[in-house]
Amino acid sequence: MTASTPIQPGEIPVTPIAITDEDEAVLGCSPIYVWEVPVRVTHWAIVISIVALGITGLYMHGPFLVPSKPVEASSVMATVRFWHEIFAIVFTISIAVRFYWGFVGNSFSSWRQIIPHRREQFHWMGEMFRYYTFRRRHAPPYAGHNHLAGLAYSVVSVGLFAQVLSGLLLLGWIMQTGPIHTLFGWGNAFPFGGIQGVRTLHYILTFLFAAFAIHHVYSAILVDIEERSGVMSSIFSGYKNIRPSASLEALGLIGDSPEERARSEAYESRDA
Repeated sequence: MTASTPIQPGEIPVTPIAITDEDEAVLGCSPIYVWEVPVRVTHWAIVISIVALGITGLYMHGPFLVPSKPVEASSVMATVRFWHEIFAIVFTISIAVRFYWGFVGNSFSSWRQIIPHRREQFHWMGEMFRYYTFRRRHAPPYAGHNHLAGLAYSVVSVGLFAQVLSGLLLLGWIMQTGPIHTLFGWGNAFPFGGIQGVRTLHYILTFLFAAFAIHHVYSAILVDIEERSGVMSSIFSGYKNIRPSASLEALGLIGDSPEERARSEAYESRDA
């Protein structure tokens, strides 16, 4: 297929003839800037925060390597709690920045592209599911997030907000005074078990994030090997190696991507 094939924005082919197996098998040959600095920085800040919060949170739940003297044990717990709160601040700010960037960043970081909500996006999400279930030879060539991953990230994002809120409710319950208590001191009114329900939710979400992280790393490595487009390195450099005019974004099959459109036009003008 050539880039000049007339496909109207939003149109879904009866069969996915727009991109053949031969097209998809071609190695990427042109870097495109996909992940902007705020996306990459917040990604790694969230990763580091989840690891630190998980370790410190589990220590607070069930202390391990406890000093023999009670005074020292109390000091260690206070230090662990302090670092838990520091990384909780980093975690919260990172989530807030990434959420904001979903409205002002490029098309690849936009919530409009990440969250599947249009017919054609659900179509290609189904094609991605077919690939994961070995019923499609090659993965649909996304430049940004595929919509099956986007759906997972949307659900995880809800969990991230719930983790932040439950943490603030626990902090508001502990502090008893001040603005944090004023805003978030209503943990006992939580409809599912009061403050103990909040604590349980906070605890369960920790393990769900750990499970998601394992799957996320596995999937990223798998896609990097299969697509050979630099998925793993892109979260450091921001660049993926995608053939111009070959991605779903460039073809206009999943919405408008100014970055891919401009790159494809420049590529076609060069070869004209």
